[in-house]
Amino acid sequence: MKVRAGQFLYYVPCLLDITDGRTGLEVGERVKVITPHGCPPPNAMKHCFVGDPETGDFIGLVCTSSLHTKAEYAEWLRAKIAEKEQQGAL
Repeated sequence: MKVRAGQFLYYVPCLLDITDGRTGLEVGERVKVITPHGCPPPNAMKHCFVGDPETGDFIGLVCTSSLHTKAEYAEWLRAKIAEKEQQGAL
């Protein structure tokens, strides 16, 4: 996914962020794409820097494939709920 600075997205970690996650972000957390001074712009090598959605404070570097729009995140949640219902967990 292509992202741009200032965009608000939801974090659902891809495999790379699961295995090497250094941000402390939880699944579903809302983040803001930022460009810290002197750092490469978003989408450089399919990564971007994210910050707190309220203050813009630096959180860390994540894969762009771990970031989703509100609609994409809602669809992901519906799929997870359907999966749980199919397993008889709900």
